[in-house]
Order: sequence, then structure tokens, then C-alpha cells
Amino acid sequence: MSDPVVKVEEGKLKGKVNKTLNNFEYFAFKGVPYAKPPVGELRFSVPVPPEPWEGVRDATKNCNICAQLDRATQSVVGDEDCLYLNVYSPKLPASDDSLLPVMVFIHGGGFVFGSGTDDTVHGPDFLIEKDVVVVTFNYRLGILGFLALNSKDAPGNMGLRDQVQALKWIQKNIKQFGGDPNNVTIFGVSAGGASVEYLLLSPMAKGLFHKAIAQSGSTLLPWAQSSKIKKLAHKIPLIKGNIVTSDEQLLKFLKGLSTKDLIAYSMVVLAAEAWDGGITFGFVPTVEKSADWETFLDKKPYDALASGEFTKVPFISGFCSREGLIMVSLHPARLEKLKKEKNFLEFLPFDIDETEKQAMKTKLKTTYLEAEQKIDDEDAFAIDYFTDVDFFGGGYVSASLIAKNNSPVYFYEFAYDGALNYLKKKYNIPRKGACHGDEGGYIIKSSILDGEISKTDEIVKNRLVGMWTNFAKYGDPTPEVNELLPTKWEPIAETGLAYLYIDEELKMKEDLYPARVKLFKELYEKYNLSS
Repeated sequence: MSDPVVKVEEGKLKGKVNKTLNNFEYFAFKGVPYAKPPVGELRFSVPVPPEPWEGVRDATKNCNICAQLDRATQSVVGDEDCLYLNVYSPKLPASDDSLLPVMVFIHGGGFVFGSGTDDTVHGPDFLIEKDVVVVTFNYRLGILGFLALNSKDAPGNMGLRDQVQALKWIQKNIKQFGGDPNNVTIFGVSAGGASVEYLLLSPMAKGLFHKAIAQSGSTLLPWAQSSKIKKLAHKIPLIKGNIVTSDEQLLKFLKGLSTKDLIAYSMVVLAAEAWDGGITFGFVPTVEKSADWETFLDKKPYDALASGEFTKVPFISGFCSREGLIMVSLHPARLEKLKKEKNFLEFLPFDIDETEKQAMKTKLKTTYLEAEQKIDDEDAFAIDYFTDVDFFGGGYVSASLIAKNNSPVYFYEFAYDGALNYLKKKYNIPRKGACHGDEGGYIIKSSILDGEISKTDEIVKNRLVGMWTNFAKYGDPTPEVNELLPTKWEPIAETGLAYLYIDEELKMKEDLYPARVKLFKELYEKYNLSS
């Protein structure tokens, strides 16, 4: 099939044949619309199904990325017409008796950056060789995806609703590409990992997937949720000297702005809101007030997780051992301030009672300054702290809450430092250890990691790809112990959190950073996040 053509509900698609570096042939269909373009009056609205088309649609080229600020050039790039997905299949034509597991990748970027468009950034090559169908997609970002005015015209969480719409499209059409609609695994890194958890929590997504993997991301992280979106949005007209007195006027003003101005102004107010204490992306998921429309999320994530109100499917969650490297590298002022003043409380995103602040200051210093450091790095205490505040603390707590109400749940710590450590290579971070989202480079092929890799890098890659695709196929990452996977990955037990330690070797361990874990379990149980 030199020019593969597949018929979906909306019409016919022409794809192309690609090859991996190992000469494994697969079929690529790119830029497939899964929703109507959310432009004009549909800006800020919930996604609606795509329109049908006549003839054969060309699905061989990359589509637009969603409108966002390019951090390198500080210019606005992308387009509002961006709700497209890519399907990669190892086998066509499709037949009902040999349908393959489907793995749906959700990109990261703090809900304000990134895309699932370009397969040089998020390539299916590693996974596709294991006989799975891979899907990547875009969803609305920043103010376009997460403006929340508690109204039907801007309910909030539009970017997450886009993800639901993509999953609905997959349910209707993936069989045409050889994928099994009854065996869909969602997985993502960072904000993509948080998205996976949000999809677990939302009744909207129930039944649209069957397994889930959250890598370095959780609904409980301070940057992944906000209750201040309306307040932030009302500051945008002031940039132009306009004063609006109602949400209706604000919505009209925001709909009247060009895409470029809307994104630029939203980032201006976000920069003014940013605080030294932590990272914030402003327009991110939020809890919707119950109203006369179908809500994506109407309960705080912690409360929903603790009460077991989420979709019960086999679940993998985990983190990288030095997630905080990304924070101290991209935000060096945070590191210098913490090193100089040792005031951990300043960077803690919880509403600590005034009467308890002094005791909390002491507890934080004890936990991080008196701990034995595994890595010889004078900043290790700060890297551990930012690892916990921004990533590990919430991720651990959410995984343990999910495990109380669901089985199986698998947890991992990724500690390997090699040539495919994604963000570490992208930002040229010279320190030892695995940085935030670094495991992603061993699962998703990226052109920024092209080059020589060691034999150990290859083994680690093959192990992660093997475990992730085993999980997609069987709901168990190590259904059998063999030469490649010599260790059985045991799920979290009711008696404690067993986890897989992934480095040059695989090891099952227990008692993960006990003092740090105890601290964050107590914080999440007692206090609300101040986001």
C-alpha cells in the first residue's frame, strides 16, 4: 500500500508509508480533524464533532500547532484551528480478528506550550515496532483552552474537553486503522501526565480508555490546577486601558481580540502574577461550578481521589529521581534564594495556618537539610525540595490514593542518566541524574536525541518500551520475567508502596524517601493548595 487510504466517519483519508531506523514499515495519517475548528463564535466553546468532507483528504502533512507563545523567540506561533490528530498503524488493511492495542499520547508543556503535531518531536517509532497503534493529538492551550468564566460560553477545561473529543473520535474510527477501540491506553508526560489523571477523574471520559499511564504529572501538582482564572482574565482588558464590569463584557472583549493579541496579553498578566515561590501557568484546569451544562470536573481532585470517585482502570504512575533539576536550571533565582535564606516555607504552595508556620519551617529544614544525599551535589537538598514541591509530592499522594480504591496500580522511580534523557538534553543541563520528564525520551522518539547511544541506553529504551507496550496489551508491564525484563514489577500493595527503581538495572524497592513522603501526605491531607 504505497498510498494507503482509510475511510473514517467523516470521509476518506490518504496517508503514507514510513519506516523506522530498523526498517520497520508503518502507516502514517497526519492532520486528521477530530473536532470542528474552534474559531470565531466557537472560541472558548466546548468542542463539537468535525464536518464531513468530499473526496479523499490528504493526511500526509503536519497540521497547525495550537496557538501559544514561543519561549525561544517570545513571539506568538500556531493557530486556533488546531484540533487535529495523527494515527500511526503497523498494519493495514484492518481486520476485526486481529485488532491491535491503541496507545494515545498526550503532550506536556504546562497546559500552555507544546503540541502533538510533529512526529520529529513525538515520533511513534519505538512503540510501533511492538505492534501497537499510536495516536498523538493537539488540544487547546492557555487562555484558549482554559478560560473559565463559569458560563456555558466559557466553562473552563476546554483543552481537557478537547482530549475527550479526541478519545470519542478514536472510539468511532480507530478500528479502520487496525486499532482495538476496546483496548485503549492513554499516557502522557508532565501536563500530559496530569491530563491522564484528569481524564480518570472526569465522568465525561469514562469508557473511552481502558488503561492509563501518568509520567511526571498529576492533578495534585500546584501548577496543574487553579481557582483564580476569572480574576486573572479580568486583568487583560486593563492592558488596553479598557474597564469591563461583567463576565459578559469580558467574554465579548476577549472574543474580539486577534489570536496574537489574546495570547500575548494573557502571558503579560500571567508574568505579573508569577510569584517567586513557584511555577504557575495561569490558564490551566479548574474545578467548575455545577451549572446548567455538563461539567468536566466539579470536585477538587484530592477529594475525588480520596473518595474513590474516578474511573478504575490499570494504572502506572511515576517520576524521575531529580525532577527538580528543571526548576533550578530554568529558574536559577529560586535556587539561589533558597540556598541563601534556607526559607523552604516561601516556596511551599499550601495555605499554612499562621500558628503553624514556625513548626512547618523547622520540619522542612529537618527533612531537607539533615537528609543524607545520594548524589554529590552541593545543591542536592534544593533539587530534592523542588522535586517534591513541583512534581513528586503530589504524584506520590495521588498514586497512593488511587491504589486505595483501584487495582492494579504500578509506581516507578526513573533514575537512569543517559543519552535519551529528554529535557536534560533539550536544555543542556550538566548536573547528574534524571531530570523532569527524562524517561519520555526512551519511549517516544525525538529528533533532538538523534545521535550515538550506548548499549546501556539501548537496553533501558527497550525495557521501557517493552513495559509500556506490555501494559497496553495485558494491563501488566511484566507479564513474564525474561532476559530483557529480569525483574517482576509488582503493583502497589495495601501494606505499602512497592515501586520499580529504573536505572541500569531494574529493582523492586519499598520505603520511598520516607520522611519526604510523610511530609507531603500530611500537607495534602491537611491543607488546600493556594493555586
